[in-house]
Amino acid sequence: MVEYKARFRGSPSSVRDARRAIIDYARLCGFDPTQTYEIALAAGEALANAVEHGNKNLGFIGVVCRFHDGELVVEVVDEGCGFDVGGTVGRRRDPAAVRGFGISIMHAVMDSVDFESRGTFVRLRKRRASVASDLALPAADEA
Repeated sequence: MVEYKARFRGSPSSVRDARRAIIDYARLCGFDPTQTYEIALAAGEALANAVEHGNKNLGFIGVVCRFHDGELVVEVVDEGCGFDVGGTVGRRRDPAAVRGFGISIMHAVMDSVDFESRGTFVRLRKRRASVASDLALPAADEA
């Protein structure tokens, strides 16, 4: 599969455009609608964080998508100074809050989420459902 690479202006309207490109790529890779929605949700959170926290001076956001052996990798990079990634792990949120759940959402819907360079680089991974089911062990009554 062809790798997708793009660079977007660090503005709110670019989040929509970048997320749309990631959705299109996921569909081309054969992800079902539910998994495509999960990818869009996680990527949207990573992109929104990059715009809000990483590009206060309207820098650029880089997006790379790769698909290999049934796994999609989406990378989002921004030009910001980063944050304390460790400070977000296990932090309790006020359930009445309307903001601050992006990293938790990414972890909830993706197979893995990695942060590098103090959070200015985010890697999201998702295995395609059909590949995951192909690797499943047979049920006890089939053995």
